[in-house]
Amino acid sequence: MPAPDTVPGARYSAGGWTDLLGNLWLFGGFATNGFLNDLWKYSNGQWTWVSGAISAYQPGVYGTLGVSSASNVPGSRQTAMTWTDPSGNFWLFGGNGIDSTNGMGLLSDLWKYSNGEWTWMSGTKLMNQNGVYGTQGTLGPGDIPGARAQVCRWVDANGNLWLFGGFGVPASGTEGNMNDLWMYMP
Repeated sequence: MPAPDTVPGARYSAGGWTDLLGNLWLFGGFATNGFLNDLWKYSNGQWTWVSGAISAYQPGVYGTLGVSSASNVPGSRQTAMTWTDPSGNFWLFGGNGIDSTNGMGLLSDLWKYSNGEWTWMSGTKLMNQNGVYGTQGTLGPGDIPGARAQVCRWVDANGNLWLFGGFGVPASGTEGNMNDLWMYMP
């Protein structure tokens, strides 16, 4: 049961979702004390702290790729890309934040939040990684967008995620503004 005075601290560039019941969810962002990885739910006029740490600059706990766990949690970050799939699962990609080794930089990890647990779905545990570009227009299981933040994203009528550009690390490895287009089928 949430306490009536429990609220997330002030922040900017947080990620967010709306669940299938219309509740607001908030993840991470940047506060005066640094990058955050706390997950909050706002429902019926009250906030509930759901997961993550109350202190800043937390590394990601990745666990096993594709396996959900109560101990998994994305690292602290801001300007990550978020979306909700048609089944109501929350998705989180990249951003600027903390990797698994406490390194700070651009991230390329993909996470799913479902049934109260995080699952690391794709990407790397390390910051500032180059993209892995396969054959243009062809789905490839090894293809991974490079580390990035501040992307444009949308979900199509089939529930596929599309992302365009952002500031990041393309295949060349030189940080900058990007203009690549990716599709992810959950």
